[in-house]
Amino acid sequence: MTTSLNLANYLDDLNSAASAEDCMTATRQCVGELGFENVVFIYTKKPRNSNENLPPHLRHSSIPVAWEERYREMEYQNQCPIYRETLRGGTLPLVWQQVWERTEKNPMQKRMVDEAASFGVVHGVGIPIKDRNGDYCSIGISTGQPGLEITRIIEANLAHLFLLAHHLNATMVERYVGQVADHKLNPLTNRERDCLHWVSIGKSTWEISEIHGISENTVKFHLRNILNKLDVNTRAAAVAKGFRMGLLSY
Repeated sequence: MTTSLNLANYLDDLNSAASAEDCMTATRQCVGELGFENVVFIYTKKPRNSNENLPPHLRHSSIPVAWEERYREMEYQNQCPIYRETLRGGTLPLVWQQVWERTEKNPMQKRMVDEAASFGVVHGVGIPIKDRNGDYCSIGISTGQPGLEITRIIEANLAHLFLLAHHLNATMVERYVGQVADHKLNPLTNRERDCLHWVSIGKSTWEISEIHGISENTVKFHLRNILNKLDVNTRAAAVAKGFRMGLLSY
């Protein structure tokens, strides 16, 4: 394990990458030299007008799937100070350890930290990026390694990690985000996507109808459209595909 990033080699790898997956592999290999195992890339395109569907969303992650499912199941995003800091719209790197040191953990947050560690997610840094069009990207790099050494490595490489994130974002946006048609990234209408969200957290047809003040038949109509557009047969399959396509967020 080294203590500094080799950005020159990383940029060469990005330039020669043939796909978004190659870009992510190059990124994991680069930060892996510092001891990091996990990289998450999330890109969200801002709607250009009020009538546009909810924004296309591109997501790549090497976080253990079991932890992502647990995080979603427990709705830990409502407890996570790092997630809240990211939503505030800043552009500076967020060192997890520093954010947690500013947080007086409640019992649920302590549980979340312990469970994350059991899945190999302990220390990390998040880099939010917003461009002039309002499009948003968040890149997270994490490791299961405990202790002060990894914290020192993060702090010593923060500027390089910041540059790495911006290079990755620029490459992904220029080469791959624009190549994917909006209807493929987000084939659902606002109402359909909203219904899929409520299904993903366990709401019934009746509950969704009450939430929106519409009939159960109307909800069923939207759900049939969702199944058809996503080419699946069940609601559970629609939810699973929705997460894979980035139509739903963890």
